[in-house]
Amino acid sequence: MITKILKCSLILVTLSATLACMPFQPDSLTDICESEPQICDDLHQIGDCRYKRTSLIRARYLDKKEPNEAHTRLLLTELDSYESCLELTLFMQFTRNKERKTQRLENYLAAQNLMEAKLKETKGTQDPHLAYFLWTHHQDLAAKTVFLRAANKKGLKDIRLLTKLATIYSKEDPQRALDLLFKALRESKSISALPQNVFTSMMTIFYQEKEFEQAYIWALIAKEESTEEEFPINLDLILQKGLINGKKMILNEDALEDMADKYHQQLTEGAFHLQAPQLRRLN
Repeated sequence: MITKILKCSLILVTLSATLACMPFQPDSLTDICESEPQICDDLHQIGDCRYKRTSLIRARYLDKKEPNEAHTRLLLTELDSYESCLELTLFMQFTRNKERKTQRLENYLAAQNLMEAKLKETKGTQDPHLAYFLWTHHQDLAAKTVFLRAANKKGLKDIRLLTKLATIYSKEDPQRALDLLFKALRESKSISALPQNVFTSMMTIFYQEKEFEQAYIWALIAKEESTEEEFPINLDLILQKGLINGKKMILNEDALEDMADKYHQQLTEGAFHLQAPQLRRLN
């Protein structure tokens, strides 16, 4: 879908940004697991979400070696991302591989336990990013106040706060959630600056609101940005739903793919300026 040249450029930009931000990184995951086996052994090596598992282990390593708020934020973000990824696979059946199903569940529970343990250390935080996790996972009302005070400031441009606030509104006010997500896209200078779940969040809102064409566009972008070998979203299902239930039937698949290409290029160049469309709110 997206041109290979564009994809390669994105990989190089992302890699450069990652290396620039990491104060220290071992040569390989093997080095980390050999030197600190306790941060690897409770997360089985299985095919599911393996790249997110790698990112999580690196975040655990950094947090252990250099504990500070930045590394705690990174660790909680990676834990949340890994949990979300595993949730999509928990109910997939592998009748010929029961061990893998068990290990998937064990990894999910291990990630939850790690999140709980880390959140206990953040009690009383004034950091809005840490407060978000403390509020949404522990219903900590003081943390809620800290997060909402920062997230509702006029002129907010913090991409991660915008996407976290959108998550809060995604069910009760999907239009506001979309407005916040589109603002995050406009504020980003490159696609690598955006949280990985932003596109699946947009796809989910559009899908639930029966805006299947928009859901398909953002699903394509989410797939392009996915680091997993097996993309967990069924694109054909979105197309079929559009044909069965949508008043605007999806018969223009090629045009939607072109639109996804256009948006992806704009996001890569930091030149995305669209406002969120108004939802039709169909029953």
